[in-house]
Amino acid sequence: MKTKARGLVLLLSAFLAAPRLSLPCSSIVFPNKGALIFGTNYDNRFAPGKIFINRRGVRKAGWETGTTGKVAWWISRYGSVTITCAGYQLAWGGMNEAGLVFSTMLLSETRVPPPDERPPLAGAFWWQYMLDTCATIEEVRAAAANVRINDTNDHYLVCDRTGGAAVVECLDGKLTIRSGKDLPVRALANDPYQECLDHWTKKAPGPADPYYSVNRFSRLADGLAKFKGGSAAAAVDYAFGLLAGVAASITRWSFVCDTGDRVFYLRSHKNPKVRFIDLKKIDFDCGKPTAMIDAHADLSGDITSAFHDYSHDEVLAHMVEALAYFRPDMPREAVSQALALFESFSCEPAKK
Repeated sequence: MKTKARGLVLLLSAFLAAPRLSLPCSSIVFPNKGALIFGTNYDNRFAPGKIFINRRGVRKAGWETGTTGKVAWWISRYGSVTITCAGYQLAWGGMNEAGLVFSTMLLSETRVPPPDERPPLAGAFWWQYMLDTCATIEEVRAAAANVRINDTNDHYLVCDRTGGAAVVECLDGKLTIRSGKDLPVRALANDPYQECLDHWTKKAPGPADPYYSVNRFSRLADGLAKFKGGSAAAAVDYAFGLLAGVAASITRWSFVCDTGDRVFYLRSHKNPKVRFIDLKKIDFDCGKPTAMIDAHADLSGDITSAFHDYSHDEVLAHMVEALAYFRPDMPREAVSQALALFESFSCEPAKK
């Protein structure tokens, strides 16, 4: 294994496999006038975050091989806006220009599939791959047959612009993508989806702690059922209201996506003012540099034009800070090696 790749494996293991306390992240999806509204809370004691504009037409690759010795590689078909607490190319949530949206939540029961012929991608990078290459839930399902998710402790809620939604979980060493009739409530917290659904269906009394996962899921399920539709602004406000109802003292940011308008809305604990990014206004061509902005920047309203060009120093400092929190025993050199690999991804427009 090359030095950069070895450093990346160490880094991803530090970020994604490190023990974490149970934290109350929550996500929702609901329809409004032919489009889906997606909302999520990121809850953690680690607060720093970055938002990236990722370009289409960029050649990327994984670093670990499947049992056949091959690594994953692809050229991004879609540009995306992603938010992360870990670093560049490690998506914690986001939306692509086709309207595919996802977010991640801790699930202690997660057990990833064992090694096979598919090349593996660490969870946060697996999702960047999905945003890069997929427009719909069915395309995510097909892509999951070609690359194996690895190095994750999480499960995920995802939706698309066509009206599809799904929960992605790794339980007992098997990846499952449940959608359609298997997803009667489009919400997710920090217990396996089926456990939360069973608790809500039975109307069973929950634990005393209101932030316990099944309690949050039940409140979200009840709230989703009460929404009768409205303007785009009303739907976004309703989503933020539901998220506020399950927020905790360590909720670091909440984002809401309107898949119909392809607008990404954000508020954070350091800046509660609602900001938004209009993906329709972004030129995602790879001839443009990667762009970024602090997730807590003191701005409001439309921040689409407020992004600045990618900064190696800023990204490195953020990743070093994240590593110091999640795994202080890991050497800084692992961050530099990993970032060098990500920064080596080059513009190579896909052939039409």
